[in-house]
Amino acid sequence: MSNQVLKMSSINLEFPGVLAVDNANLTVERGEIRAIVGENGAGKSSLMKIISGVYPNEQFDGKIELEGKGVKFTGVKDAEMQGIMMIPQELNLVEELTVAENLFLNQIPSKRGIVNKQELFRESEKILNEIGVNVSVSAKVKELGVAQKQMIAIGRALWNKVKILILDEPTSTLSNLESEILFEKIRMLKESGVTCFYISHRLEEILSISDNVTVMRDGKIIKTDQTKNMDEQKIVSLMIGRDLSDYFPIANRTPKEVQFSAHDFNVYHKSLPDRKIVKHASLTVRKGEIVGLFGLVGAGRTELALGMIGAWDAPVDGKVKINDKEYTFENPKDAIDHGLSYLPEDRKTLANIPELSVNKNISVSSIEKLSQLGVINQEKEFTNTDKFIKDMSIKTSSVHSKISSLSGGNQQKCILSRQISVDSEILILDEPTQGVDVGAKTEIYEILNALASSGKSILMISSDLPEVLGLSDRILVMHEGKMVADLVPSNTSRKEILEYATLGQRSS
Repeated sequence: MSNQVLKMSSINLEFPGVLAVDNANLTVERGEIRAIVGENGAGKSSLMKIISGVYPNEQFDGKIELEGKGVKFTGVKDAEMQGIMMIPQELNLVEELTVAENLFLNQIPSKRGIVNKQELFRESEKILNEIGVNVSVSAKVKELGVAQKQMIAIGRALWNKVKILILDEPTSTLSNLESEILFEKIRMLKESGVTCFYISHRLEEILSISDNVTVMRDGKIIKTDQTKNMDEQKIVSLMIGRDLSDYFPIANRTPKEVQFSAHDFNVYHKSLPDRKIVKHASLTVRKGEIVGLFGLVGAGRTELALGMIGAWDAPVDGKVKINDKEYTFENPKDAIDHGLSYLPEDRKTLANIPELSVNKNISVSSIEKLSQLGVINQEKEFTNTDKFIKDMSIKTSSVHSKISSLSGGNQQKCILSRQISVDSEILILDEPTQGVDVGAKTEIYEILNALASSGKSILMISSDLPEVLGLSDRILVMHEGKMVADLVPSNTSRKEILEYATLGQRSS
């Protein structure tokens, strides 16, 4: 019997003016973990939506074979009945229902319209035991953490006797530990014969978890190869269609005087008032300098940033200085008024205003500058937005397009534009390239380099160690709320940085 589980031949998917998938041919084996990579708009999600029935058979050209037999899906339910399930980045769980009800969504055991709760809970506990999740089957999904929700979605797929599981950016909101737990479950699925498609912008994950990598660009499948034959540089070069000798721009900066500093800064826990999350932290950022702030999840990096700009909803103490003048900020608006802006880690919740246009999202923090006698000067506002769209290479069909319609990288560039628009001289950027593709990352790196070269002071919080090493003039490392190292990239290594981050000191 052939080990081939899926074959796609001459697949074409066209939207008005866009060929989303262009003559794609793909073969996948049973029990394989296949990574699908590409920039935003490369066609990877569209291809996966064809496989999972989101785009029914009449919407595309080509042929799909499942276990050697031709199949035609009329919708998602049809694909699921054939053993193909997709777990999207935005999990399709019902928050107000219980874990058990979500596991058996639309297929709850019942007799004559009455739910058999005993059977529902019994079968749900079997699934939770199988995937190693220790939660109550009667708990509401809204009470669970992100990683647990991810596992519930996988549990539902297992109950449906899934043959092909598609995971779209599954670790985008998970910690490193939670991601490792997920990887363990994916490997368990592989051992049981389940085929997994894995979509991620995190290339280190791709190289760690997959058996084979398929690279897409402009709707086409450019190359498929064994993961052992790939590395990050090869993958990136294939994704963007050109050789890439280095991710990062060459910096010709000469940092000047200290423009921003914090001294003996403490941030207290929101519900445990005697506990410090950040303990006596001090830092400096010079004019024209990028300082990378690295640390493991829970080290206190974001809490420090929120505390310094007046956005932490609990006591803080310590000194913040701009150009050697001391300030205590009551709120982020107060910080912005004094030239200090913050790009939050959670772009979707804390930065983007999804229902507003690109224009409004860029200008929202600089309304005073764009107004006369309390009335917005629309001509001035549109001119300002047009300038940033050009300078930042923001890809949008119109200034009136909702920001939610843009790719992650272009949304991030809009929020960066908002910060620059208010003439902030000091930028605190929390995970500035999180969730964006490699092409957008390189564009953002160029932007940050240009901003620093123009004299801006940048404190960049990042969990991406190559990013920290490649962009920073100096690297600060936090461990358990304390600042434990101040390093120069050319005189340090990944190993040394990780030792400080995990141990709080260098190993002997």
